Amino acid sequence: MKKSVIALAVSGLAIASVQAAPQANTFYAGAKAGWASFHDGLTQFDAKKNQGDGFGINRNSVTYGVFGGYQITSNLAVEAGYDYFGRVRGNTTFPGETKDKRAAKHSAHGAHISLKGSYPIVDGLDAYARVGAALVRSDYYVQPEVATKSREKAHNLKTSLVLAGGLEYAITPALAARVEYQWLSRVGNLDKAVRKEGGSSNFQYSPDIGSVSAGLSYRFGQGPAPVVEPEIVTKNFSFSSDVLFAFGKADLKPAAAATLDAAQEEINKLGLASAAIQVNGYTDRIGGEAFNVKLSQRRAESVANYIVSKGVNPANVTAVGYGKANPVTGNTCDAVKGRKALIACLAPDRRVELQVQGSKEVAM
Repeated sequence: MKKSVIALAVSGLAIASVQAAPQANTFYAGAKAGWASFHDGLTQFDAKKNQGDGFGINRNSVTYGVFGGYQITSNLAVEAGYDYFGRVRGNTTFPGETKDKRAAKHSAHGAHISLKGSYPIVDGLDAYARVGAALVRSDYYVQPEVATKSREKAHNLKTSLVLAGGLEYAITPALAARVEYQWLSRVGNLDKAVRKEGGSSNFQYSPDIGSVSAGLSYRFGQGPAPVVEPEIVTKNFSFSSDVLFAFGKADLKPAAAATLDAAQEEINKLGLASAAIQVNGYTDRIGGEAFNVKLSQRRAESVANYIVSKGVNPANVTAVGYGKANPVTGNTCDAVKGRKALIACLAPDRRVELQVQGSKEVAM
């Protein structure tokens, strides 16, 4: 019986364990910052690649943004945000100057939305990937003279593919840190932007932007995960000893198998995890105390052994004989005369009881 109680306690603790992964149907918000780099299409502007005709290119810059999301399930979220994706600059030395100065710039910022799928690596640490789209505003200018008022400006809006992947760690259930690599494909269109301003351009320039960032997010409504208490089920059975045994005997009758099998089938239908089964044997008041205790113990053990023979773990089954204790007839048979009549009257006292207790198996 003690082993069964311990098994129930362990089962309860397992069900109550709290995972650090984000809970479904909650929101989160955060901020990030990092380093961005522009790729592709810059060679046509690079003075080093064009025999001095062009600019000195500085393709790296800071990037930062805010984001928020809705956790659909613990492994799938929809995330939106607004980023300054970074900038690329072109420097040159203007006539009459000795130092390089900024002469061209492309900066990008905008909103994005994506689906974010996560996969747990260890408790509290997830690998994730995002795929989505960004509506990016690209701002351009070129400065042909040293005076900043000579800048020729243009801009356009264009949708770009967003791909990202990273690691996210739950510092607490509510606070998470992430590191991420993000790729923004074919940002802006310089030719269209210039033509929209009435100019002309022969440059095919829609660069990709890669960035590495670190961020923090706050997950709303996390707290401790709700504890699912196991449902403890108790079922009692009572069998007449006259059905199971011959009078004064402890060997099961052949017909007893059908009765005990029916009870076992009912127990199986309860769906209990490691059910504890106690078999209690009782006799009537006829005969001596020691004889009745011994007889009731043997009868309880016969029933317990039969249950074990049907595949029940022996550690979960106990058998106890109580002799003539706890009679159910009370004093109703006190006036009965004759041994046969008394035996018949006391039949309800001769019984075997099964007490079954266990927790309902919970599907996690």
